[in-house]
Amino acid sequence: MIDRNKLAGMGAGLLAATVMFGAGTAGAQPAAGEYVFGFVTETTGPLAAAGVSYHRGAQVAVEEINASKWIGSGVTVKLSEKESGSDAARAVQAMTQFVADRNVLAVTCCILSPVAGAMRPVAANAKIPLVFYGATLPGLPQPPYVSSVVALPGPQEVKMTQLIVDKMKPKSVAYFVNADNEGFQNRFKAAQKVMEGAGVKTAGVVSILSADTDFTAPATQAMGMNPDLIMVWTTQTPAAGIIAALRNRGYAGAITASDVIAPNAVFKKIGEPLAGVPFPIAFAAGVSSSPEAKAFADAFQKKFGELPDTYAAQGYTSVWYMSQGLKSLSGKANREALATALAKVGSIEHNVYGGLPMVAGQADVQKALVVNWSKDGKVVAWEPK
Repeated sequence: MIDRNKLAGMGAGLLAATVMFGAGTAGAQPAAGEYVFGFVTETTGPLAAAGVSYHRGAQVAVEEINASKWIGSGVTVKLSEKESGSDAARAVQAMTQFVADRNVLAVTCCILSPVAGAMRPVAANAKIPLVFYGATLPGLPQPPYVSSVVALPGPQEVKMTQLIVDKMKPKSVAYFVNADNEGFQNRFKAAQKVMEGAGVKTAGVVSILSADTDFTAPATQAMGMNPDLIMVWTTQTPAAGIIAALRNRGYAGAITASDVIAPNAVFKKIGEPLAGVPFPIAFAAGVSSSPEAKAFADAFQKKFGELPDTYAAQGYTSVWYMSQGLKSLSGKANREALATALAKVGSIEHNVYGGLPMVAGQADVQKALVVNWSKDGKVVAWEPK
């Protein structure tokens, strides 16, 4: 005879498990074995300084995940790397090769938004999960196959610009902006809107190209506008060159930039001219205070002999995100199942930001910092003078 009280108890237990783990994922664990994530590296070319950071952060994540058996007993992950040099054609070629290799379960890539835009249809058509670790143009995710762990710049730019208005009270601003980069044009427009909304006049706009290398004339042009503040909204190489040119030309006024000047390699190349220039950022070792941030910084420094930057944190997060999706699956994982699992992730469990919701395939980094380089090469919280 069936004990109805026991049956009811079993039903309640099953319901509790469903609520806790999500329908169909209770007790899930992928089959033992090695799972491969494709990583399109950018350790050569114009964005190599940032590209090295992304790759190193991903390597730290792989080591932590495997050492802790976080996904499951007997389950490990591995990176398969192919270099793109930030070139769209090379990135697409790498992606095509990853698609053909059935051992590759998912791919992560891309610093530049145009490169990410070229990769997106390839992933969607091939039905392979693609996670962006660096491209900042809004609207790139295309669930379930394409997602992004990148902190979109808008909220960070607005927060810093408002802080600049409140603390520095400039009366006029000159802007540097990429004429050939939509993402940085959007950043510039967001900052200009805050400034003009606060009554700060636009002294002028200096347009440059991503491939430019000589900034003596543009620096002279901006200084001739006699602004109280110069804001630099350009890609990495021009931003560093512009700031150096301004200081070398004798400009002693206030300058702000974006997180493109965050990599250690940029400070090593440019040095003291970057000191004191505030920029918004989602993660900074020594400033970010979560336990995960501190543990990541310690592990990264132990492996590479230096502290991680915000790009390393994004490479690190991309691997943890893919691994979280993998962890929720049962049996031998495949691309389609992983894509479905990633689309269901409401929050990335292991992150360095103190919380990281995922909304329609896009990470929503809700905490932004404003920092600057010190003269001795440390990223510190910005304290306005």
